[in-house]
Amino acid sequence: MNIPLNKPYWGKREEEAVIRAMRTGTGVGDGGNTRVATEKLKTLIGSRYCYLVTSCTSAMDIALLALGLKPEEEVIVPSFTLSATATPVLLAGGRPVFADIDPVTYCIDPLDIEKVITKRTRGIMVVHYAGMAAPMEKILALAKAYKLWVVEDAAHAIGAYYHRGPAFGAHQGRASHLGTFGIAGAFSFHGTKNVCCGEGGAIVTDDPELSGKIDVLRAVGTNRSAFLAGKVSLYEWVGEGSSYLLSDILASILINQIDRIDRINKKRGQIASFYNKIFQPYSHVIRLPSVPEGAVPNWHIYALKFKTESRRKNFQTKMRQKGIEVSTHYVPLHSSPMGRKLGGDRRKLTVTEDVARTLVRMPIYPGLTEKEQEYVAREAKKILD
Repeated sequence: MNIPLNKPYWGKREEEAVIRAMRTGTGVGDGGNTRVATEKLKTLIGSRYCYLVTSCTSAMDIALLALGLKPEEEVIVPSFTLSATATPVLLAGGRPVFADIDPVTYCIDPLDIEKVITKRTRGIMVVHYAGMAAPMEKILALAKAYKLWVVEDAAHAIGAYYHRGPAFGAHQGRASHLGTFGIAGAFSFHGTKNVCCGEGGAIVTDDPELSGKIDVLRAVGTNRSAFLAGKVSLYEWVGEGSSYLLSDILASILINQIDRIDRINKKRGQIASFYNKIFQPYSHVIRLPSVPEGAVPNWHIYALKFKTESRRKNFQTKMRQKGIEVSTHYVPLHSSPMGRKLGGDRRKLTVTEDVARTLVRMPIYPGLTEKEQEYVAREAKKILD
């Protein structure tokens, strides 16, 4: 049996949508499918403005450029993330500063954020790891105290929510989609994500001024959207930007994926519950995922944490020998070659380093059959026993 780590939940609907898009259009961005997908995302996420772009990385590039970093201004990012969270800071002219993560959720730790805030700090990048909510009350309180903005890397978090607590005052108790707490949020529709179209992303914001800047930046510095909407008579170069528009063919896939998000996330949740039941008897040797209070995860990732690197390696090797793909995750940014070049290795980020050595991700996707789940469980239990 061969079981991959993840697999898109694509079917006949997506195939027919692509064929229809190819037969009726040119595939360029901002076509009819893009408009439909954008409106569906706005409704799902609950954001005033939404723009489809080529990737979540592109979305963060645009957000940081729109926020206008000055040379040597700093942005705090978790070290336990993809380089895509940090490179937009560099491209915008700033400097990423690395913070440690929480040992339970693997999201950025507010206590460590405060340790690295300086007079040069401009903002905080939050990653909602595995679709689990970072502690936004504490992070937003820090941002307010130090006059910083917050951008959310919600690449893992489509269809994931967080119930606002007492710190949000009149808004407490309301479930809000992750990616809507800061000034901007970025989403991924990469082929490994819950909702996917191969490659793609979105940037959302409720800020009208930022939205205007984003609109120009994503369309090679032009007033393309205003022209298409009939608001101006000329299609002109009006500022900085690059080509970030998502193909309308890919948007056609996205429409159907958004329509099925409840089913997709429900199936992932069922698999997570199955894993929890299977692995609970081994909680003395492995740590199971923990859902933070108030969080409604989308189960983008199901990861087990072993006590030692050698035990993790042994489990990974033996599972792969049985045709089951399990994987570690990020090499910490602060200890990577580029991170060291930026001085990231001057601080020990002990939780990040430990998690990077001992975490292993399990297969989780809607198409994982009950028979396959039982096979994964049987082989995993043999190793753990």
